[in-house]
Amino acid sequence: MPEEKQLPEYARLVLVPLANPATAPALLELASALIEPEEGRILALVVSTGSAEEQAATLDKLKPIIEAQEAGGVPVKLVARVATSVTRGILDAAREEGADLLILGVRRHGAFSLGAIVENVAAAAPCDVLIYRTGSGENFRRVVVPANGSPESRAACRIGLALAHHHEADAEAIYASPGAYSRWEGMARIESSLADLRGRHIFKRTVITAGNAASGILARLKPDDLLVVGLTDTSPLERWLYGDFSSQLLNHAPGPVVVVERSAEGNHLADRLRRGLSRFLITLTPVEQDEIMWQGQRLAVANLDFFVLVVIAATLASLGLLLNSPAVIIGAMLVAPLMQPLIALAVGLSAARFDLIRRGAPTLVVGILVALAVAGFIGVIVPTAIPTQEMLNRTNPSLGDIVVALASGFIGAYATARKDIPAALAGVAIAAALMPPLCVVGLNLTYGNLDFAERAALLFLANISAITGAAWLCFSWLGLRPRGTHILTRRWVGMAISTAFTVLVIVLTMNLIVRTNDRPLIEQHLQEHLAPAELMSFDLLPGQPARLVATVRAGAAVSPEAVRTLQDALNANLAHAVQVEVVVLNVIQPSEP
Repeated sequence: MPEEKQLPEYARLVLVPLANPATAPALLELASALIEPEEGRILALVVSTGSAEEQAATLDKLKPIIEAQEAGGVPVKLVARVATSVTRGILDAAREEGADLLILGVRRHGAFSLGAIVENVAAAAPCDVLIYRTGSGENFRRVVVPANGSPESRAACRIGLALAHHHEADAEAIYASPGAYSRWEGMARIESSLADLRGRHIFKRTVITAGNAASGILARLKPDDLLVVGLTDTSPLERWLYGDFSSQLLNHAPGPVVVVERSAEGNHLADRLRRGLSRFLITLTPVEQDEIMWQGQRLAVANLDFFVLVVIAATLASLGLLLNSPAVIIGAMLVAPLMQPLIALAVGLSAARFDLIRRGAPTLVVGILVALAVAGFIGVIVPTAIPTQEMLNRTNPSLGDIVVALASGFIGAYATARKDIPAALAGVAIAAALMPPLCVVGLNLTYGNLDFAERAALLFLANISAITGAAWLCFSWLGLRPRGTHILTRRWVGMAISTAFTVLVIVLTMNLIVRTNDRPLIEQHLQEHLAPAELMSFDLLPGQPARLVATVRAGAAVSPEAVRTLQDALNANLAHAVQVEVVVLNVIQPSEP
C-alpha cells in the first residue's frame, strides 16, 4: 500500500459551528480533510439564543450547502441548538456530542481579530480546536508550516500533512534561522517536528536565514498558500496572538491561515484519558467567569430588598414553627435570601476575590442578627412553654443534615453558573433550610431554652459552612480561578481561607456524628428494656438532666421498674444524664370467640 494511503486521520467527530453561509463551505471542506475515512462524521452546528425566526432563517440558508457537501460524499449532519449564549451552546455541544475536534471560522477585516466568541470557546473547549482565518482566496496549492521542533509545531505539521494529502497540495516545512544556528541544526528541528508522521516524505524541508523569523516566512508566502500555525496549550491565546511572531503571521499572511490550538500529540493513553474526562467537565469561559463575579458582587450587597426578604422570611418561619405548619415553613425557605451571601462567599473563595468576602461576610452576619431579632420579637408576642414538633425537628441535628447542606450548596452554585437551569434554585432554597433553625435559635433564646437554642445553632452553623464549602468546590470544579495581579498571593490566601472553612465543616461534622451516635444507642436500649412493647418514637428534650420521652404501643402497662432499669442503663452508657418518661398507647384487640 502506498505510504500516503496510510496517513492517520485526525478525528472521528468534527464539530463545525456555522453562522455565516459565506464561510460554511470552506469550514466544511476543512473538516472533511481531517476526519477518518471510514467512521468520521461532521456535525454542522447552528446555535440560537432564543430567536426561532433567526434560527430558521440561518438553517434555510445552510441546508443547500449541507446538501451539496453530502452529495460530494462528505458525511455532514446539520444540528440546531438553543442556548443562553452562542459560546455556551458551542461548548456544551462539543462536550455532549463527544467531539474530537472543533473548527471555528473567522473572517479577516483589516487587522486580524478572533472575536469574543472564538476567544472564549478556544479558552474553554473540551477538545482540540482549529481556527480558520480566511484569506484573499479560499483555494490553496501549497501548505506551509513553521517548524521549530516544538510540540506546537509538531501538531501543526500533523494537521498540515492531513490537509496537503486531502487536497493533493504541496507541503513545505520551514525553519527560520536567525543566523546563529547552522543549516544542519535547522534541518534537525524540522525533522523533530515531522517525526512519527507517516507520509512526511511529501514535505519539502526548507531552512532560511532571517533576522526576523516571521518576516522571513511571510516573504515566502503567496496568496494561494495555506499557512498552518501551532499555538501552545499552556499560555493564554491572547499572548500568542499579540506576540511578535504570531501577530505578524496572522495579520500579514496573504492566504488562509489555520491556527492549531490545544492539539494533543499522538494517540497515547494519557491523551485518551484527558479527552474522556473532558466530557464530564464544564469549563467556564472568561466571560462566564466575569458574569459570575458580577453576580457575586450583587449577591454580597445588603440592600433594602435583602432586609425586606429577611424580615418576611423570619416572620413566616417563626410563625410556621409555632403553628407547627410545614407549608408556612416551606414558604419562608423560598423567601429567605441567606443563600445569596453564601454564594458570594463561595465565589470570593474560588476566584480569590477578597472584596466579595469582605462584603458577603458582613451581609450574612447582619442578616442572621436581623432574623434572630425578628424571631425573638415573635417569641415575645406569642409565648409558649411547649415546643412544637417542627421546632423539635430542628434541635436534633444529624449527619444527614450536613449531607443535605453539602448537596444544596453544590447544586446552588451549579445552577448559578448554568443559566439554563435556574428552576433548580427553588428546590435548593427548600433543601438548604437556613431560616427555620435560625428562627428556632431566636425563639428558644426568648423562651430561655438554651439547650434547644444551642442544638439549633449547631444545625445552622453546619448548614452555612457546608453550603459555602460545597459551593466553593463546585465553582472550582467549573474552572473559576484567581485572575489579575498577584495571582500567586491570591491563591495562597484563598487556600488558607478555604482550609479554614474545611476545618470548620469537619469539626461540625464530627460534632454531629457524636450526637447522631447517641440516637441508635438510645433506640437500642428502648427496644430491649421495653419489649414486647413496640417503639413508635422518642424525643430528647433539653434540661438538667435531659428528658427522654418515648412513645410505645403495648397491650399491657409498662412497669415503673422497667423504666427505672432503662434509665440506669442509659445513664451508664451516655455522656450526659437523662430522665426517662414513657408514654404508652394501649392496644386493645378483640377477644377470641
